[in-house]
Amino acid sequence: MTNTQPVGFWSYTHRDDRLDGGRIARLSEQIANAFEIITGEPLEIFLDKKSLEWGDAWRMRLDSALTSTTFLIPIVTPKFLMSQECRREVITFAGHAASLGLDELLLPIHYVNVPQLTHEAEERPADEVVELISKRQWVDWRELRLEDEDSPAYRKAVHELARRLAEILDSAPPALPVEITPLNQTEEEPPGFIEIMAEMEEALPAWHETVQQFAGIIASIGEESNWAASEIAASDTRGGGFAGRMRVADELATRLADPVEKVDALGSKYWAELAAIDPGVIGIIRRASEEDISVEDEEAARTFFKEIKELAGVTTTTTAQLQEFSNSIGGAAQGSRRLRPQFRTIQAAVQKVIDSQTIINEWSRMVDDIDLGDEDHQR
Repeated sequence: MTNTQPVGFWSYTHRDDRLDGGRIARLSEQIANAFEIITGEPLEIFLDKKSLEWGDAWRMRLDSALTSTTFLIPIVTPKFLMSQECRREVITFAGHAASLGLDELLLPIHYVNVPQLTHEAEERPADEVVELISKRQWVDWRELRLEDEDSPAYRKAVHELARRLAEILDSAPPALPVEITPLNQTEEEPPGFIEIMAEMEEALPAWHETVQQFAGIIASIGEESNWAASEIAASDTRGGGFAGRMRVADELATRLADPVEKVDALGSKYWAELAAIDPGVIGIIRRASEEDISVEDEEAARTFFKEIKELAGVTTTTTAQLQEFSNSIGGAAQGSRRLRPQFRTIQAAVQKVIDSQTIINEWSRMVDDIDLGDEDHQR
């Protein structure tokens, strides 16, 4: 396989494929076959994410700047959005593609109805991976998946999708780094490497502080939940029954209103800031790895990359704790109509932090692969 050969990465959950009788895996083969018939060129699609070959090919294509010939094709279903692995793939690929101005290489297939993607679930908290997908021209397969695979409608749809892939490859611009704009740039003169490094380095402690603030609010929510559990136990002892439990749940909903609002805003801010500069940071790291930079720029990069590694170490621990908390409240609100939307908001906010960790971890991985001539950055 060469970097000029078209390659697709099929992002899906094996459980969805099993539940649908293997149709998702077969669809990848049908598209590859149709692509080769149309273009005369093979399209290799990597399917098994558990294989070493998949992971090696994935990293190689990302780190070789995608060369305008690599697709990520997410098979979007409700279970897909529940899979942290699938979410990581979308977030990681989107950042790399955006860093090169190649957004169209992320081509989602809407396979089973996801209400958030079609704005049918506006009362639910926003999902940032859904937002990434919705910004692309996704393919609607919700009705087609019910067609017989040998039916004219299905075969035509496969052909059209393969043709679309070919057209994207034909029209895709060269892979060029996007312009990196510092967060607080006001000058008309384009920033240099050192200015960009300094801006990013200044932002890193702020992101660290945001995660700490987030953890603090979550801790206060946990304390309120513990209070409610204690009150319910006391009410049950007094024979308060379900009326007593409902009273406590209503009071808990009132007490949680402010911290839930804060955690929602904080999670959205944290994700938005990281996602906005992700393509730029990827470009910085790639530039440091691929170009001969001055001694001054090299020192700036080394300092910045050290900060990234430290941030990744700290936020990884905090994110794991937040994930554990989110899991623990999963079924806690099912018995109360007032608490249910609040707990969904909390879980959505925690998910934003978890997804943000994907961005930081990818920066850290790329930094690990850079040789800047010292022991801390050896390949």
